Amino acid sequence: MNKPEQLHNLRHSLAHILASAVLEMFPKAQLGVGPVIENGFYYDFLLPRALTPQDLQKLEKRMRELVRQKLDFKREEMPFAAAKKYFEEKNQPFKVELIGDIEKHGTTVFKDITGSADAKQQEKPQTVSIYHTGKFSDLCRGGHVENTSEIAPDSFKLERVSGAYWRGDQQNPQMQRVYGLAFESKEELAKYELLQQELAKRDHRVLGPKLGLFLFHDYMPGIPFYQPKGMIVRNELEKFVREASYGEGYSEVRLPQMFDAEIFRTSGHWEHFREDMFTFKIEERDFALKPMNCPGHMALFKQGLYSYKNLPIRFAEMTTLYRNEVTGALNGLFRARAFAQDDCHIFLTPDQIADEVAELLKRTKKIYKVFGMEIEDVALSTKPEKALGTDAEWSKAETALAQALKKAKWDYEINPGDGAFYGPKIDMRIKDVLGRKWQLATIQLDFQQPKRFGLEYVDRDGTKKTPIVIHRALLGSFERFLGILIEQFAGAFPIWLAPIQASILPISNKQNKYAKQVAKDLQEFLPGLRLEIDDRDESIGKKIREAELQKVPYMLVVGEKEMKSKKAAVRTRGQKDLGAMAIKKFADRVKKELEKR
Repeated sequence: MNKPEQLHNLRHSLAHILASAVLEMFPKAQLGVGPVIENGFYYDFLLPRALTPQDLQKLEKRMRELVRQKLDFKREEMPFAAAKKYFEEKNQPFKVELIGDIEKHGTTVFKDITGSADAKQQEKPQTVSIYHTGKFSDLCRGGHVENTSEIAPDSFKLERVSGAYWRGDQQNPQMQRVYGLAFESKEELAKYELLQQELAKRDHRVLGPKLGLFLFHDYMPGIPFYQPKGMIVRNELEKFVREASYGEGYSEVRLPQMFDAEIFRTSGHWEHFREDMFTFKIEERDFALKPMNCPGHMALFKQGLYSYKNLPIRFAEMTTLYRNEVTGALNGLFRARAFAQDDCHIFLTPDQIADEVAELLKRTKKIYKVFGMEIEDVALSTKPEKALGTDAEWSKAETALAQALKKAKWDYEINPGDGAFYGPKIDMRIKDVLGRKWQLATIQLDFQQPKRFGLEYVDRDGTKKTPIVIHRALLGSFERFLGILIEQFAGAFPIWLAPIQASILPISNKQNKYAKQVAKDLQEFLPGLRLEIDDRDESIGKKIREAELQKVPYMLVVGEKEMKSKKAAVRTRGQKDLGAMAIKKFADRVKKELEKR
């Protein structure tokens, strides 16, 4: 058994131990489901009253006592009728409901409820599995530890309680979901909790408004209001994208923000993605705000006449996209209803795929180095259950991406069934300086939409062929990426991204005129340098503290001595004093930093 599987089984087992402890505290509790999640587990309960923090402490203590009893996990296969009767006698109606669904649909019912990626279809299930642990029994497919002696008693912790509707449906009873953290050891748990404390300090939803970058408002939930400083950072990211992500050979376009629904019917999104779109009617016609750029780019390509000599054609666009996210899914910049991407669609011939994808992989690796991030792992995601096209077409597309990965000499894993509905994709998980992994860059191969839109080019032999399209976004959503950057740097952006790159701080009003001259000289030496002068009638200590809180990379303190010597006392973010420095010398220092990027 590999390490991830062992950890999964440990967490799954603790969900059962939690349920056992809850039944001891509330004998009439009704049990929902208790799956493994990232960093731990949860279990849903219908209880006679709301749980308190003191209850969690008691439950956690009882869980440790149960773990120390060295209880076995024993599996029993039970026919459906017997299993229903068994749980009816225990007054567990939710378990009886699940058994009925499993009997009808197979074990994929667990995937529908928990989102677990390891659910497997049973074509003709005959029995259900029940696990017995001490006095507790639960409907479960496994896996588990063999004995609780495999669990360190101090390696887990109950974290919090939230509300959750049974099966995610508001028409169903609202249950209490108890979340737990679980790791292999006490040290791993402590390491995770320390990281969470650090993340709380770096939370972009707190730092963003505090630093004047963005805010959210009830007038438009889920869509950020960018403030002046936030727009500076956003514009710098867009500039970076044009230079590094797009590069030579890309044509930037700007298409409408909304389209007649017919374009989405043609692309397949109306059938597969409609519930996530903002739709409305105008003069009896169905319209939608665009949730992605690809259908518009397909329509744009169709307006031209191309031969194989013109390909690849690369259309790039950074306009706003809109998705109808449910309120409960919104999460600051990480999950918003409006966002933009460093999006591009590349129209090409089959023999151009490997070279184009290999170049994109090379570019992606280079881009993330700029931000101090690493590509942790790569997955080739294959045909999902609901997909356009034939198995042969998908096999051809998947093979093409695999060949490109091989050509680029990249190791990768297969992620079965997780491709887009129109084609397979390469997904890259990026690790930031905090050790967190993010799904950001993606390269998708599309054999379907070009065919559905009737796209053509003239090939070498004079015949008309259908191009293949690569969908690619290397940073992904600007909003999500900005949220990650705020947390990665704790708001202290590298100087090229910082909204204010240097703050000039006169010690008293007598130096205000000189401070303006310093700013003028700096702009002459380094045009475009983002400066501010804090000429308020405040103490220099307060000015420095506030510049530090605003994460300004450089502070130039000017007093009587600096004014006479035509210099500035330079301090870096983090209280490092570089001493008095000529203005030209400081400008040269900053210029070198900006050139490094």
